[in-house]
Amino acid sequence: MDGVPEAVKEWYWKEVKGLTLRSLLYWIVIAIVLPVLSPLFKGVIIGPLPSLHWYINSFIVIVLGIVLIFWYAARMNRLDQELERKLKEGR
Repeated sequence: MDGVPEAVKEWYWKEVKGLTLRSLLYWIVIAIVLPVLSPLFKGVIIGPLPSLHWYINSFIVIVLGIVLIFWYAARMNRLDQELERKLKEGR
């Protein structure tokens, strides 16, 4: 990032750190808190199947993890576009 104003560098890295920290916190909730709460769904039965609380929880954690990855990528792309715009404006 040679030739980039210091203010733009500071803004960009502050935004990247904030986004990464939020994503990490979301992942902690998805990967740790949801599995801890899964015994609450122990009595839930779907049709003739036995209680599937662990399997359903695992599926939800995987799906939300994938959604989080795509959300992070989209937010980073938007942030990079804003950086490009700031660099073109010369700020």
